Amino acid sequence: MSALGYCGADCTACPSYATTVHPDIDVLRKVEAQSASSGGLHWVCLGCTPKDQPILAKYCATCGIRDCAIANGVQNCAACDDFESCLKIRDFLKADNAQVLAKRMDWLRQRFLAQREEQRA
Repeated sequence: MSALGYCGADCTACPSYATTVHPDIDVLRKVEAQSASSGGLHWVCLGCTPKDQPILAKYCATCGIRDCAIANGVQNCAACDDFESCLKIRDFLKADNAQVLAKRMDWLRQRFLAQREEQRA
């Protein structure tokens, strides 16, 4: 199962998502200890999609990329007409640990463009 965020992040790889969906008390304690904020609702998360997701970690609930994708009505950033020129997603994908994420988003973008071209034909 894969739950991709608007930015292409795999939510299933996130400890907040994983412990919300499949609770494990030891992992819950670890995630809570690592959380930047105290209190469960700051790290409990069901992923950032769909736009009306009621249970979001604090970081995801305040994510500018998520807000932008929702405002533009796109499934994810790769489906946005401004993907290539968007500084928000490009800066996010340039992070030291985002190589896999950047490849995933580029792959999604190519799929989106190919599908759009097929629909035009």
